[in-house]
Amino acid sequence: MKIKYFAWIKEITSHEEEQIDSNEINNLDKLKIFIISKYPDLKKHLDQEILRFAVNQDYVVENIDLNKDDEIAVFPPVSGG
Repeated sequence: MKIKYFAWIKEITSHEEEQIDSNEINNLDKLKIFIISKYPDLKKHLDQEILRFAVNQDYVVENIDLNKDDEIAVFPPVSGG
């Protein structure tokens, strides 16, 4: 699956996107655990539920199953003005 990072999140990860090939990451909660283990500086943002997720360009707020060909976007809340 492809993980895309936006705004200040890509500064923390030092990646705009990355490919993950793991049979163990089969839902969003497991992906969050993976992200925290790889990028510990994101833990506080995940714990505070600041980060937002989209799977195949659809916003997701609950744990859902993921497939290897999914594209997951991780981004901060969008502010308007």
